Amino acid sequence: MNSDTSTEKYICYDCVGENHLKNIIKNTGSKISCSYCGNDGLEGFSLIDLADKIESAFEQHYIQSPENPPENWSFYQLQNSGWENNGMPVIEAIMEAAEIEEEIAADVQEILADRHYDHSAAEMGENSEFESGSSYEIKSHDDFEWQMQWENFEHTLKTSTRFFNKNHEQLLKSIFEDIESLHTHKKKPVVRKIGPKNQLRHLFRARAFQSDNRLKIALEFPDKEIGPPPSEYATAGRMNSRGISVFYGSVNPETALAEIRPPVGCKVAVARFEIKRTLQVLDLSALKLTNIEGSYFDESYARRITNIIFLKKLSQRLTKPVMPDDEHAEYLATQVVAEFLASEFRIDGIIFPSAQSDGGLNVTLFNSASKVIAPEVIKGSTIEVSLMDWDGEELVHDYKVWVRMPSKPDADKDSQNFPFDLPGQEWERNDADLREGTLSIDLDSIRVSHIKSVEIKSVVYDVNRTEYKISSDEVEDK
Repeated sequence: MNSDTSTEKYICYDCVGENHLKNIIKNTGSKISCSYCGNDGLEGFSLIDLADKIESAFEQHYIQSPENPPENWSFYQLQNSGWENNGMPVIEAIMEAAEIEEEIAADVQEILADRHYDHSAAEMGENSEFESGSSYEIKSHDDFEWQMQWENFEHTLKTSTRFFNKNHEQLLKSIFEDIESLHTHKKKPVVRKIGPKNQLRHLFRARAFQSDNRLKIALEFPDKEIGPPPSEYATAGRMNSRGISVFYGSVNPETALAEIRPPVGCKVAVARFEIKRTLQVLDLSALKLTNIEGSYFDESYARRITNIIFLKKLSQRLTKPVMPDDEHAEYLATQVVAEFLASEFRIDGIIFPSAQSDGGLNVTLFNSASKVIAPEVIKGSTIEVSLMDWDGEELVHDYKVWVRMPSKPDADKDSQNFPFDLPGQEWERNDADLREGTLSIDLDSIRVSHIKSVEIKSVVYDVNRTEYKISSDEVEDK
């Protein structure tokens, strides 16, 4: 800071109303004699240092208003609508931004006008930056740079390797570094808690069956067959790569049913899974409602504004409908994002809007939070499932499950978390799974839906066909 008190003016923090700027001066300034209020011994800046801060804030958050109407304005527009400069006179803009008195703002304006004076512009009758006749308005921020970086990220994933790329890691860190502190305009966090004592305490999951035998096995062992598959059977999905088992669920059974896009004629088992421990999930549906507050004098504020703009669009990118033929390539980015959030931020899952059900919400629980606790069944029990029953005239669908338990179990055969002696399992349970249990299936919640038809919503467009004759010269040219 310049310390020549004989030529410079000084301002104390008490003469600045804008809170962030006031704190900067208070915490980093030197004790001075204020040129404006007369206070002696308070922390302050030279007026040149204050002008530097204001100039930086204006570069990031303000734009100089045009002196004349845009070139594309027609005479008719000027005559009927008129044109006026919507900007604020420069001294008023400085006063408002820093919350300082007019005298101080005028002195700052004079410093900045001298700094930016352009002789060529003056000869043409144009105002240089911060000139007394100039005016300013709030700049509209955009996320162009974020979009370019993201498109390059997606392109590299599709055409190169997804692993060990430090540039990708750095990009994702910069995108999500503030995610845990973001809130909606109603003060609800974007990273929210679900599970016991929270608003969202259970999820629904569906699985389609094209044969009664498979359905029967699922009703015998619903925790395995309706729950997420073991890693060796896990196919790639929107939020997981092949071999990584995650839990895809929905907040209601209707959305769970719609998400699996069942074919007509199949049967779908839907079950409710209780969340047994508190989890942290990123709510993508809340990103579009985020509200960020800050100061023009916070050097990170402009970056955070553009980051929020990008995150709102990113939530749409991550949840956009993807054609089956494109899933392998289009899911690469979302898979990498999911793995990154799970490892770097200890986030257990993602809530995102359903692409198949209007207003529906899906929840993906990452691998570490997707283990289903097996129901306790007494050792030696047998399970029998019936899909049909006789109503006196004909066979009708009637789903029943009987668990026959031994009346006198051996003392050395306690209840087990899985009936190992039962045959007919479609998947073998992996005993080496040391993950903490997160979900438990509500056995009384299971319902079977018979898919009779599928409703299709579409927008219909006409195809216009035009026939016309061309000359022989045009034919030769072609």
